[in-house]
Amino acid sequence: MNNIWEVWPSALTPAECDAIIDRAATYGDQSATVGFNESSRSDATYRSSTVRWFDPHREKDIVARLMQFVEASNRTNFGVDIVAPYELQFTQYHGDQHGKYDWHHDVWLESGRPFDRKLSVVVQLSSPEDYEGGAFEFYQVQQPGVTFAPRGSLLIFPSFLQHRVLPVTKGLRQSLVTWVEGPRWR
Repeated sequence: MNNIWEVWPSALTPAECDAIIDRAATYGDQSATVGFNESSRSDATYRSSTVRWFDPHREKDIVARLMQFVEASNRTNFGVDIVAPYELQFTQYHGDQHGKYDWHHDVWLESGRPFDRKLSVVVQLSSPEDYEGGAFEFYQVQQPGVTFAPRGSLLIFPSFLQHRVLPVTKGLRQSLVTWVEGPRWR
């Protein structure tokens, strides 16, 4: 692995970000949960946000656009076996609710599924002026910082890296998250 993570500043155009936000309105929103499947639970002290689950088969253009960056990053940085995203999650962190997501990783190693999440992708859909707080951080590795702040920026990292989103104290932070899967980790 050459880099532990990669940022593509302003990878998506403002029009592409607007289109993703507009599409989110066609999906129902729900309070975000912690955990996987039957162990999934609400815990607002740990994670406070709303999510909308996009259908990746219906949103093939979004998947194709994200995969352009994922495939390039995987070739030069990560070199893991990947196939495609299984899920797309539109997330909103509301300042009036101090939206956040505490330390976590995106892998589910106890799963009996034949695929694992290999690479996580986060797209910054909001402008830095739209909210206060809400910084994305990694645990004990270099931070993406201001390189990931511009609207349309895209962050790719191995799904096993611990990360968090600090509380949003004002405004609204919106992002699109996906996890690119591949054969089980060996």
